[in-house]
Amino acid sequence: MCTIRRRALALTALLALFVTPTLAHAFAPAPATNPDATEADPAKEPVLAEEVVDHRDGAHLRPRGEDELLDEHPVDMGKATFEPGNGLALESKDGRFALATRLRAQFLYTLEHEDATDETSHGFQIRRARLQFKGHVFGEHNKFKTELALSPRDMGHDGDTTRRTPILDWYFDFDYLRDLTVRVGQYKVPFSRQRVVSSGDLELVDRSLANGEFNLDRDVGIDLRSKDFRGLGKLRYYAGVYLGEGRDPFQTSNFDMFYLGRVEVLPLGKFEDYEEGDFERTLRPRLSLGAAYGYVDGGIGNRGNRGSTPSDGGTTDTHNVTADLMFKIAGFSLFADVYYRQGHRNFGDATVIDDMGDEVLAPREMARDGLGWSATASYLVPRVPFQIAARYGQIGPLDSARSALGRRDEVGGGMSYYFAGHPLKLQLDVFGRFDDGNVRDAEEVVRLQLQAAF
Repeated sequence: MCTIRRRALALTALLALFVTPTLAHAFAPAPATNPDATEADPAKEPVLAEEVVDHRDGAHLRPRGEDELLDEHPVDMGKATFEPGNGLALESKDGRFALATRLRAQFLYTLEHEDATDETSHGFQIRRARLQFKGHVFGEHNKFKTELALSPRDMGHDGDTTRRTPILDWYFDFDYLRDLTVRVGQYKVPFSRQRVVSSGDLELVDRSLANGEFNLDRDVGIDLRSKDFRGLGKLRYYAGVYLGEGRDPFQTSNFDMFYLGRVEVLPLGKFEDYEEGDFERTLRPRLSLGAAYGYVDGGIGNRGNRGSTPSDGGTTDTHNVTADLMFKIAGFSLFADVYYRQGHRNFGDATVIDDMGDEVLAPREMARDGLGWSATASYLVPRVPFQIAARYGQIGPLDSARSALGRRDEVGGGMSYYFAGHPLKLQLDVFGRFDDGNVRDAEEVVRLQLQAAF
């Protein structure tokens, strides 16, 4: 109980110290000004809300500036813009409200062949269908983003049920301080770079095998961050605490939480390091280095805050470490990352029915301890919107006798034609994936994907 109390007090203190003052400042009404006035005119001075005494509607009890905040804010159509990939943007005349809408869809054709069984299958699907809203409210420093995922795979449809809500992201950023921005809501936790990179900004059809195994994906929580610490243009940090249950938690739970820290160094200055491919094609080299640590206490999934429930029904405490680099120059791009995970199982008491019809304890499942890495190189041809890319990656156990994770490799490459950058592109890639170094029994996959974002 002492541990639970300490965690509860720590979380409450974090919310009180950072969120409450930020919100109080965020939604404070702007002082009323009259640029045409030369001196105060008592006869024309506005009457403050708390000075109005109207016993019929209780206006004397309302806070200063409430009417101004809740009044209509006409849209300035002269500021309306449309940008491919970012959608339609509207802004109020006073600049205190802004909204941008965006639609994105990926149409994916997949052809698969299993060497072990000599079976071939194919499929065509709407891989991703996204509806996004972002902007700011009650002031430019109160930013928000909402993204809805509407495709069957986005919503975890398994043929019988839909396991997820359409809510992919829904969060607020309060960026009044450059060195201490507060983010709260559901979003991608800033653990691995490739996971945070939008699925619409990838140079191959999808992310790496290693990222699929070791990323920590989305969660609900709060973090402190700075994308330009001290204004140097060379340093970022993230520090957060989350529920540790992944996407779509909806009920109360214990105080087993997920704690995260990440730092990034850009020794040569800021650039588009969260977009794959070198569209700038500048001769100046650019480099971004990142490292992160995440501790998931009592994770209900076998991959930290995600994955399936272990067969015994217990939980897993996991230490997660990653490091990555992004390098770009003259159309050439290199991305590499490495992952480490070590877990401690808290075995459960789930039961199964054995062959004799008796109820017995389910087998105890080991943690998915392991290492993973990937490297992707690409080249965007000069003066032509055509790119080639290649990737190699691997995942494997730290100790095969003590881990539920097996070894698996992937090797492949592809090409992309950018009709209008990432917003409108056609991608083709071919990959081979094989277990335990057995290339002869590989799974071969060909993917063709069209993306449109507007």
